[in-house]
This record gives sequence, structure tokens and C-alpha cells, in this order.
Amino acid sequence: MNKLNDLTISLLAIGLGLIVMVIVFNWWQERKMRKAAEKQIPIPQDDLLMDQFEEKTVSIDTSTKIKDVVVRHELDEVQFRNEVEFKIDIEGFDHGEGALDGKNESNIEAPRAEVEEPILAIEENLITEPIKTNILPEVINKDVDLTALLFLPSPFNGDQLRKFFMSMVNLDKPIFAYGLDESQVWQRLTREQENSNFTKAAFSLQLADRAGPVSNETLQRFQKIVSEVAYELSAQVEWMGTHEPLEYAKALDAFCLEVDQTVGFHILNGASGRFTGTKFRGLAEANGMTLKDDGAFYARSINEQTKFKIINMENNPFNVEMLRSIALKGVTFQMEIALTENCTETFNSMVLTAKSMASSLSATLIDDHQRELSDAKIEKIRQQLKLIQVQMTVKGIPPGSAVALRLFS
Repeated sequence: MNKLNDLTISLLAIGLGLIVMVIVFNWWQERKMRKAAEKQIPIPQDDLLMDQFEEKTVSIDTSTKIKDVVVRHELDEVQFRNEVEFKIDIEGFDHGEGALDGKNESNIEAPRAEVEEPILAIEENLITEPIKTNILPEVINKDVDLTALLFLPSPFNGDQLRKFFMSMVNLDKPIFAYGLDESQVWQRLTREQENSNFTKAAFSLQLADRAGPVSNETLQRFQKIVSEVAYELSAQVEWMGTHEPLEYAKALDAFCLEVDQTVGFHILNGASGRFTGTKFRGLAEANGMTLKDDGAFYARSINEQTKFKIINMENNPFNVEMLRSIALKGVTFQMEIALTENCTETFNSMVLTAKSMASSLSATLIDDHQRELSDAKIEKIRQQLKLIQVQMTVKGIPPGSAVALRLFS
């Protein structure tokens, strides 16, 4: 019996010993594999991607430079895995041969101290103010003109530049020539500026007008003349405008044809018959309108820009002598949308003037189809007019603006 107990105890001891050996062996194997894995995949001390934003917020004011942010993150201590390739394409960097090849971690180098290039400084004035280099004269419009900006190697007087400009005036589209004087003000190259010195010159070709888009021949002649001028002056040329001027000119002309509309309606004699020219003239002048040499009465804005006009419905131009002796069948109110500032307000003013005059002349306000012009029809015209005004403004050619006056003249 004692022998049996001794054998049992021995077996239990051997079993426990084997279990302990297995546990120790497994622990040793696991420790060995962890160390091997750590050698293959080093774990960074600070994982920038997993840190909470609240704890790692970097405050950069407007005077901070890029190199300050780079140093603050201590990129020398950050390891990148070889499956990831980063490309930084910033104008001003010198692209060297240190690109990642994805094969050997030892080829990856941390950014060098050369990041401290002053050109990379984020200065406040570069963010809040546009770069003022190469600004063109206000009359030149990038949406309508093709412009050559010439950087002159030394100041040239206006007489020299104007001679080159005169070689362009025989083109069939408007040409504009300006010089940037030594006080950084653009001056039109006229006879009055012949003795002034200029450091830059701008020659501009209008791409369309009411005669149609610029032709390929005119465009090529303009570009050739500019190239010859630049060669003669040893100047550098920067072309400003669309990259496809010929196609753009055709599209611009099509847009102009779409919005080049005239709003018109008529005052027609009523039951009392024709109204006298004398009475009509008195009412027109009382409403601030003036008779011009072309035989129409014009309403003008404060800056003398045409708002609308009144012409004879029978196509016989008005004159003072004729108005003293004639009885009129009717008159026509006209407003050219593209040429009129604040065209919606001007249309309202024209309607009020017409209604007032029609009432005084015992006449009727009618449309082009000889039908009475109701308030509903007037509102429909007003909405169509607003749509055209928005289209032109979005295009960069607001009705009545200087560029609109050029395009629709």
C-alpha cells in the first residue's frame, strides 16, 4: 500500500514538473518571437497619427515659417514605413535625388535644415493682399481683350512706344496701348505722353464687337507685330487672356448676340386723334429729355450716359421746325439693355415717363404688336430684363459698364 502511494506521488511530481517545463518553454518561445518582431518592426515612441488633436494642437500665427513647424514636429525622430511614398511638389523646392525608392529604409532621410529657405516664409501680406505685379490698366479687360505685357529692359519714352503702336492701328478691331510710368501709373500712349518714360508697355486687342469676332488673320497680325516690337525693344512678353483667343472670340460674339436686345414700346394716338408735336416736345423736355442731332429725344444719367430715347413712330427724325407744325401719330420709347447702367431701375423710370406722357396726350401705351401694354406684360419684360442683367454681370460685362460700351458700340 505504501509502495502504491509512493508511486502515485512520484507520478504526480513528474507530471507537475512536465507542466512547469511546458509553461516555461512557451514563455521563453513567446519572448523570443516578440524580440524578433520588434527588431523587424520598430515601434515609434510618439505616434503622431494616433495622438488626440486636443493634446497635439499646433498653433501657427501669420508670421510662422514652414521651417518652424518642421522643427516643432522633430521629423528626424519619425520613421516612415517603406510601403508609403510621399511626394511634395512646391514651387521653389530644389527637387534632388533623395526620393524614396521603396526598397531600403536606410535610403530615407529626414528633411534637412535647408527647409529654412526664406522664400517659404508665410508672411501676412502674402495672404491678405494680392500680388500687384503685372496689373493691367483698368480699361483693359481679361474677359474681352488679348493683351501683351512687355517688360522693358530700360525706360523708353512715349514717342518710341507710340511709333510701334501706330503700326497696329490698321487692324479691324480696337487696339489699346498703355505705358507704366516711373511712378507706377498706367498712361495711355498719346501725343501728350511722348516725353514721358515708361518701364512697361501693354498692347491690347479687343476680341469682338458688334461687327463680329476677331478674324484669324487679324489675330495673327497682332501677335506678329507684338513679337517684332518685343524683339526691337529687347523686351520680355507675357500674354494675358485666354489660351484659345480665336475660339473664345467666337463664343464671346455669340453671347453678345444673345444679350444685345432693345426694350421698346409705343405711345399711340387715342380717340382724340393725333397729338401736336409742340405738346409732345414740351412733355419730353419737362421730363428732362433733350433733342439731339440724330432726331431723337434722350434721357441721360448724371454722368451723361444714355438711359433711353424717344423716336418718331413714323421714322421721321424730330427737329425743332418740324415739331412746331406737325401732328404725331405716335412715338417709340427704346432702351438698349447692354448699354444701360442699372437697367432695371432705368426701365422702371422709362415706364413711368411713358405712362405719364400717354395720360397727358390722351394716348395709349402699346407693344410692338399694337396691343395695349398691360402691367402684367410690363412685369414679364422686367423679369426678362433682370435675367439678361444677371447673365452679363456673371460674364464680367455688367450692362452700361465701360467694357460693355466697347463691346456693343
